[in-house]
Amino acid sequence: MDFFAVALDDLALLLRWAHVVAAIVWVGSAFTLLKLDLAMKPRAMDPTPQTLFLNAGAGSRLARAHDADTAEKALNFKWEAYATWLSGFALLCLLFCAAPRLYLIDPALWDAQPWAAVAAALLPLALSWLAYDALCKRSGLTGDGLLWALFGFSALLALVLTHLFAGRGAFPLIGAHLATIMTANIAHVIAPAQKRRLASLRAGLPADETNAKTAGARALHNQYLALPTIFFMLSGHAPLLYAGPNSGVAAVLFIAGFFLIRRLWLKFSRGRGVDGKLGVAAAAALLLAFALSGPTPPPARQAASTAHEAIMSALRPSLAQAREVVEVHCAVCHAAHPQMAGLTHAAGGLDFTKAATIVAQSEAILRAAVYSRAMPPPGAAPGLGAEEKSLLIRWAASTD
Repeated sequence: MDFFAVALDDLALLLRWAHVVAAIVWVGSAFTLLKLDLAMKPRAMDPTPQTLFLNAGAGSRLARAHDADTAEKALNFKWEAYATWLSGFALLCLLFCAAPRLYLIDPALWDAQPWAAVAAALLPLALSWLAYDALCKRSGLTGDGLLWALFGFSALLALVLTHLFAGRGAFPLIGAHLATIMTANIAHVIAPAQKRRLASLRAGLPADETNAKTAGARALHNQYLALPTIFFMLSGHAPLLYAGPNSGVAAVLFIAGFFLIRRLWLKFSRGRGVDGKLGVAAAAALLLAFALSGPTPPPARQAASTAHEAIMSALRPSLAQAREVVEVHCAVCHAAHPQMAGLTHAAGGLDFTKAATIVAQSEAILRAAVYSRAMPPPGAAPGLGAEEKSLLIRWAASTD
């Protein structure tokens, strides 16, 4: 047994756990604090904006602070944000960059050397933040105009990544770029603004509202980016999402749908009611995205043009023939002892060197390898040819 490989598997599990926990606290607190902030209203006898909220059976009142004691500790959630990004970056390096042919490289898009694919996956993360930051500071846009620019920037980023990398890596990388922007917003804009405001409160000085407005705009951008970021980071567990030929357009539509959902919720939280048009637009964007991502059923069988085609269509392939195709294209990863570097056990727990597994998973094999390009990963093994796909379709039909 390769104990080093097993230890890496355990480390990956712990990193996933840390990443998910930190993300829950960070994103959950951001959504909750915004909801509390929007709920703050002055009372009849007290003009200070405030709100009452219940937690574990106790009621607490939050009010805007006009001063602060020098010993008073302020609560924020920046460390959870940093922990989320650091654990995600570690996972990106440990999983994706350790096996670039499995996750990043699609020879049909960019037949890159592994080192080049890894460099192209990691180095532009900082460039995305710098470009976005320049857009915010130098474009002169504010409000909804800047939000439209943020959507356009995110969409362009998604199109570039899906045209460079295999979908298996492109979708999580979109999430990594958006998460980098969110984390950098906190580190370079929001947290420094909070620190300066706290210093002003403790000194009894008026806070710089321009500074607060800038931090508020970046926090709002993080609100819009949170939903697509989480979606793309989870997408690696659903290979049919990114396997279609229109994965770039689908990614843009996913971003649009989640932006619209967030806007719908924000309008509702501000007391403006439910915007039906926004809801319909969000649903339409997501439905179209899933439709573009879904597997494509084979075309209706046409009449054979030659005697050979007629004979082949009449014959029902055996399990041995189907097994041979599956083992050639799938067993590099789906085997008790995978040949693909970076894998220590059968991917997804599926061992396609066993005939029983192939029979039990026949429909899943068709969806992933015949009706779509989800499997095998483009950089890991060649895709199935037309005759091989036809063979598997006819074999699966004969097993019904």
